[in-house]
Amino acid sequence: MGETSIPLWRRLLGFSPMPVPAHVFALDGERLRYAHLPRQGETFRFRSYRQTPLAHDTFLAGPLGGPLRDPRGFSDKVAALVRTVKEGGTAVKSASLVIPDGWLRVVFTESGDLPRNVAAVDEVLRWKLRRLVPFRVDDLRLDATEVMPLSGQEEPRRLLLGFAVEALLAQLEEAFSAAGVRLGLITNASLALASALDGPVRGGAAERAELSGLVLADSGSYTLVFRRAGEPVLHRFKAFATSLPDDARSGLVERDLRLTRNFLDEHFPGEPHGQLVLVAPAELEPLWVDLVDQGLGLRAVPLDGRQLPPVRAEETTAPWRELAPLLGAVRMEVS
Repeated sequence: MGETSIPLWRRLLGFSPMPVPAHVFALDGERLRYAHLPRQGETFRFRSYRQTPLAHDTFLAGPLGGPLRDPRGFSDKVAALVRTVKEGGTAVKSASLVIPDGWLRVVFTESGDLPRNVAAVDEVLRWKLRRLVPFRVDDLRLDATEVMPLSGQEEPRRLLLGFAVEALLAQLEEAFSAAGVRLGLITNASLALASALDGPVRGGAAERAELSGLVLADSGSYTLVFRRAGEPVLHRFKAFATSLPDDARSGLVERDLRLTRNFLDEHFPGEPHGQLVLVAPAELEPLWVDLVDQGLGLRAVPLDGRQLPPVRAEETTAPWRELAPLLGAVRMEVS
């Protein structure tokens, strides 16, 4: 990395020019999953898929995810899964990791010229983040990348900041390292999904100017992402209180989506909208199709294989909504 680059050494966002292995793990509070997805041109071979359940109290509670309750027990889970994969004929030495959006958040901020020194850049980014989030910034791992300015603007520069709890990520890296696996890219589910839906692999010649959208939803949270020419222009994560009634939750979502629509109309007036893809459990799809229609005035299309690059399965596949983030992480390779 050159001295004048925005620091990408933290490997959280997936925009760093580094090779990404065909092995990827995905982790949440309930399961640890693995897939082997080697690429042949624009086609991916779905060679292996494994998963193992986790105890409901594997992680301590926290607004950005909590540390492991039993690090040794989790390490044993990781090691057992890696052994199972090896017994199937595949040795995993390096891999990417996809974690929930609630554990790895992203925000936009504006910036002038950044310092040339890497440590000074980190200090500036932490200062900016302190003004944007209600978390103890000194405890976070950061990543940042410059993205296109909003329509009609050239200055100031616009940055996308990613942040996660350092202690949690370090525990995860240590558990995988103990099993002989080096974690490179760490990204979240929505960024990985956006990569899977991007069209040509990043760096290809074809770039569409239209706004494409993604809604990732479950019973406890949702993420809304809009991208233009392969870069994020809006990324919103919202978590729900578990005690909130369904009607109140739907009302909050609809109001938030209307505000988002106002933002898009203000900054991208008259620009065409591409497909808005919905990724949600099957039982929640009808609700979210209606919420997106009422709040954004757009039609949400539930995820299926037609929105993804070609995948040739060599064994039974997972549902598309589970496979897509894994595929997206593998697809984040930059030549």
